[in-house]
Amino acid sequence: GADLRGANLSGANLVGARMIGVDLEGADLSGTDLRTAEDLTEEQLELTRGDEATVLPEGLNRPEAWRRAARAG
Repeated sequence: GADLRGANLSGANLVGARMIGVDLEGADLSGTDLRTAEDLTEEQLELTRGDEATVLPEGLNRPEAWRRAARAG
C-alpha cells in the first residue's frame, strides 16, 4: 500500500480510492471526502487527524481522538 504518513490530505477528494494497506499514520484528513473509499478501516482512521467536515464511508465511526480534539478547540 501507499505510504501517506504525515500527509496533508485536508480537503482532498478520495472518492473511490482503494485504501487497503495504505499507511495513514499522522495524516490530516480534515474536510476530506472518503464516502466511497474502499477497504478503509477504523484502525487506519485511529492514526489520523480529522474533523466534523471529514466524510467517512457508511459503517465507519469517527475516532474518539477526533471528537476530543474538536471539544478542546
